[in-house]
Amino acid sequence: MNNKSKIIIIAAFLVLLGVGGYIASVLEAIEVGGSCANTSQRDSCAGPGAACITADSGNYCSITCKQAAECPAGWACRDIASETYSGKTGEKTDSAAVSMCVKP
Repeated sequence: MNNKSKIIIIAAFLVLLGVGGYIASVLEAIEVGGSCANTSQRDSCAGPGAACITADSGNYCSITCKQAAECPAGWACRDIASETYSGKTGEKTDSAAVSMCVKP
């Protein structure tokens, strides 16, 4: 087998691996309002600016918004506190207000 054939096989394998990863992430995505209580699911929320919100009623997926019309029916668009922590040290690195769709 010559070098050109090997490169083509490797490239095809990498493309298939990328497509498989994309499909897995789409199938794993949690829709707005879905539970993200499991810590391994917190980065799996789907939608624009999606994030897992921690609330007294439990953790659920939400999206960013500018007005209530962008949220699911009955939900409100409210400013919530968003905190970012360092993966290495666990220290808080940022804090800001973000408008997110919030369950009633």
